[in-house]
Amino acid sequence: MNSHRHLAILELIPTGPSSITVKQLQQKLRSSGLELNERMLQRDLQALYEQNCFGLELDKRTKPFAWFINPIWRSSSNIMSCEQAQHYLLLEQLLPQSLPVDLKNDIRSKAEHALNRLNGNKPDWLTGAHNDSVTVKTDSKVIEQIEHVIKYKRAVSAEVCRTIYDDAYWLQFNELSFYDLREESGVLMASFMVGTLHDKCYQIPLYRVRNVKILQKQRREPSPEQISSLRLAINKGKRETEINLVIKVPEQSVVNLGFIEFGELINKQTLEGEMSLLTFKVTETRQLLERLLKAADWLEVVEPVSLRQHIINKLKQAHLNYSL
Repeated sequence: MNSHRHLAILELIPTGPSSITVKQLQQKLRSSGLELNERMLQRDLQALYEQNCFGLELDKRTKPFAWFINPIWRSSSNIMSCEQAQHYLLLEQLLPQSLPVDLKNDIRSKAEHALNRLNGNKPDWLTGAHNDSVTVKTDSKVIEQIEHVIKYKRAVSAEVCRTIYDDAYWLQFNELSFYDLREESGVLMASFMVGTLHDKCYQIPLYRVRNVKILQKQRREPSPEQISSLRLAINKGKRETEINLVIKVPEQSVVNLGFIEFGELINKQTLEGEMSLLTFKVTETRQLLERLLKAADWLEVVEPVSLRQHIINKLKQAHLNYSL
């Protein structure tokens, strides 16, 4: 998340019933010194909307659609709700070091007010909140370059990060033809072809691309068969099995309070010792395993047994690696 850019966007969105379109917001951002293309701005708005933490709403009654902040989130009253207070404290904890000092101070001031609203009782789950988020930094310049070459059908040279036996290497490619860019599970994925003769299509996270140089030549166009072959390979590599994930978490954890969701919540039980047992309907993927491992210090997988055993084996190996 680019907190500086997102805060600037939120500041310019009016409180309902007033609203603002993407193009109007783009112009206001440009006037304030922040240049964003329309697609990037739409992605930022969608990301903020899906987080459900900022009162951002989409008005679909107008054409084009417009955005506004729910008045409940911007009341003239000095009283802050407990939910808002918790959101401010979470935002303060996730602040990046690169954020300008004035913005940091502003957020910390609101967080201090939030802590007073909660009578000085900071929720326990905040100490583990960062375990649930994966920060992936993608250069905005690279995004703009790839969007440009896709639109105008140009080839590029670039460095691509490839992983070989768990080691990462930046490899130089003299000619790449990017033809698609889409977001999957919160990560921008780029599809491309290599060189002038190789007939396979590939897809990689865009953060693994750097030093892009636009070439004075047309890109290659993949055939429908080549695109279909790539999609089949991607789907084959994904495990699409639906499972009921049963986890045990503290009552005040980010999962139990609804800040983090693994899928569709289908059952919730309260246990002794201020613990909760939650059941989610989820798709078993590698990303799910990574999220569960990151939260292993406060979250316990109960079922399915095979997934629980897999995590136990991983933790045992980590125990051996660190000679604990």
